[in-house]
Amino acid sequence: MNELINDITKLTKEWYTLIGPDHHKDRDCHWYIETKWSYGQPPQYHISHYGYILGEVNETWTKYELALERLKHLLEAEIKQYKNENENI
Repeated sequence: MNELINDITKLTKEWYTLIGPDHHKDRDCHWYIETKWSYGQPPQYHISHYGYILGEVNETWTKYELALERLKHLLEAEIKQYKNENENI
């Protein structure tokens, strides 16, 4: 799991490096996984992002590792798309 966390950390740095030269707001650089315990049920893990570039991301997962894997995938996909859309910059 530490490897996933390190990968996500590197991806968030790459994301910031990509969008940094463009106009962006601070909130475009923050990604969250929140743990929620309710009603004696097993915890749920909520991925969220409240940016202007990508809009809102809100997803719920039943396992922390699955949430980490999904966040990694989201960042990889958005970085790839951003690079494709801005390859002339």
